[in-house]
Amino acid sequence: MESTAKTAEIRDDAQLVIEVISEKEDIQLDYTAASISWLDTYIDEHRAELDTREKALLQEKFGAYLGESIRRNFGGEWVREDEDRWLIAFGETARTSPYEIIGEHLDHHIPLSSIFEHIPDQFNRRAAQN
Repeated sequence: MESTAKTAEIRDDAQLVIEVISEKEDIQLDYTAASISWLDTYIDEHRAELDTREKALLQEKFGAYLGESIRRNFGGEWVREDEDRWLIAFGETARTSPYEIIGEHLDHHIPLSSIFEHIPDQFNRRAAQN
């Protein structure tokens, strides 16, 4: 799939999360840190009832939403690494994988809010090392 088409698909997935959540819950997600905090809690509350298929679907959709939130708040751009691995890149060396972050959160409860808050620190450290 062409990069432009895939990034449009990722953005559509992020928008779908906003639409579905706003229909089901009393919240309007808006790509902010507060929305990521809400998503963190939402996953925690539903983790126990999710099967493997549902986790994979949430990883795909919530990963797109997290990535778009990172991109909109901190800059960066979607890039493809390897065959089908999409990341947010800041320059040549600083990258993060929103899909893997969501996967880790679903499996091991890594705190999304804390990760989101520290994204700029992570990239500044990498830039200083290079």
